[in-house]
Amino acid sequence: MSGIAGILRRDGGPVPEKWGNLLEQSLMQGGGIPFRFEDSIPVEHGDLHICLLSGSGTGSDPIVDGDLGGECSYALWNEETLELELGRKGTGQNSLYWFDLAEAGDGLLFCTNPLPLLKIARELELHSENLSRGIQEYLHYGFVAEGSELLSPVCSMPIQNVSQTSTTMKSTLHCDFSTTVADDVQTLVNILGTPFADADLLSTLQQYRYAKEIGCEVTDGLLVPEPKRVFERVLPTMTEDKQVVSQRNTARRVELGAIARYVGVDLIISENYEKLEPISFPLASWLRSPQSKLGQLACDTLHSPDAFGNLPIDQKECAMILDAHLDGEADNSREVFPLLTLALWSGQVRA
Repeated sequence: MSGIAGILRRDGGPVPEKWGNLLEQSLMQGGGIPFRFEDSIPVEHGDLHICLLSGSGTGSDPIVDGDLGGECSYALWNEETLELELGRKGTGQNSLYWFDLAEAGDGLLFCTNPLPLLKIARELELHSENLSRGIQEYLHYGFVAEGSELLSPVCSMPIQNVSQTSTTMKSTLHCDFSTTVADDVQTLVNILGTPFADADLLSTLQQYRYAKEIGCEVTDGLLVPEPKRVFERVLPTMTEDKQVVSQRNTARRVELGAIARYVGVDLIISENYEKLEPISFPLASWLRSPQSKLGQLACDTLHSPDAFGNLPIDQKECAMILDAHLDGEADNSREVFPLLTLALWSGQVRA
């Protein structure tokens, strides 16, 4: 997996080795050893520390994830002025997250995946004051929007729009579903760094792998989502946001880009196409069957006494939703699946 990450600390305080290791591990998910640049510079209050990581395995100035002239995220360190410039260009396919150390010190951390940043923020006891709203938005809309309180204090870097010429050829990828679906759910949580409700992303991962195997470029599209079913038994309802379609498509660009980088396939996202037709798979049956690895994962995770950690979720209600599905009383797969990825994501943040 490509990507970039880094740490800047200007107050003379130490940079824990664990921070750099978490960022490095995030960039190593697709294999390969990231390029790592580190320096310490004497300043008024001690040493300024800078650490830059590039998942491409080669050093450059600036470090870039993507093509600097188009779709990319980048970090530029100016050794003369001791200034760090972060940016994100294109249509939003290449993500970039950051957070300010705030009361924990003068500096910031950044990464193309929010998960290691959330782990470090939790270690520093930097918490969102509106976490409940972030949970509510995710469960209502079915995705994590940029700027969501679910990721706070981690922020998404704004996009410098660069017009792209999209291809007129749409990909058609016919392949079979593998038997590693439970592993794929956990893989997606790791590479996205967020929970997700769209089970079709499992198909996307399979199809992009197939494209990589046969050596073809992928053209995928954006979808206009139908209203998601509200989790009335878990959280109160919310008023539909007029920006939800735009926010969903923005989030989808990030999701598809993260999967493509992980697999190592070239991707073009076109606004003129619907998404690739997903592979048909029996999500409800898999979640219900005790012989299914996905069903086992859902039961083990959602029946765990600490499934959601400190998230404002009524775990008893979630267990009831799962049990009703297991007993065949109702098809609750559309509710169980996003709760499963939320619990897995919470466990990763706390790991």
